[in-house]
Amino acid sequence: MASSGALIHLHCGDASAEVHRRSGLPGSVRIWRDSPAVGPWTADAARLPGLRAAWWGLPEEEAPARLTLEDLGGTAEPVLWFGPDPWEQACLLWVLAELPEGALSDLVPLDRSVAQTPPAALPGLFAGRVLLGEEILAQGRSLWSGFLEGGWRALAGCGIPALPWMARALARLAEDHPVDGPGRTQIQIRGLMERGALDLPALMAGLRKLEDPHHGAWYGDRFVVKVVESMEARLG
Repeated sequence: MASSGALIHLHCGDASAEVHRRSGLPGSVRIWRDSPAVGPWTADAARLPGLRAAWWGLPEEEAPARLTLEDLGGTAEPVLWFGPDPWEQACLLWVLAELPEGALSDLVPLDRSVAQTPPAALPGLFAGRVLLGEEILAQGRSLWSGFLEGGWRALAGCGIPALPWMARALARLAEDHPVDGPGRTQIQIRGLMERGALDLPALMAGLRKLEDPHHGAWYGDRFVVKVVESMEARLG
């Protein structure tokens, strides 16, 4: 694990951060409310907020803030809390690519999202954190570059051996971006609707059963609404 310094805990989503705040662990918390797992992305930091806001249907000033990690070198000790689902693993890859060169960071091994974990369990998980060396960060930067150049489809079959959930997440993300035709999530939504799941709760319940039981429907209901609307627009 990294040497003692200013503890900064990095979380994916407000629900996870709220669990963390009830855990009693010291240090500050940073939250990422967006993930490259869904929707369009760009390497242009100046264009990214507007692109994401437009895709989510938000005013640009309400776009999820771009993460800033330039201050996590030196005496800072970033601690990464990212669960196994593709949304959080894609965000983890983004974080690994953005950490300053030479930064020492710790990863907390998780088999589920912090949002699904009792607060009292977090100190024990924190004690089991592991140091991510420069080799792992370099692998993360390489995969991130591959995503920026070719999208998630380009990373099918890739992974980082030290991160046990990464390869599975990348394979799942690639399934949503085939060379031709609709992706897996769209096919699953269409199939559920054809079987009578026509409202959002029914769709989400059905989708949870079709995804990995460690996390269920990792993309959230807002994304599902966007997929349904795009399908209806094409039919209309």
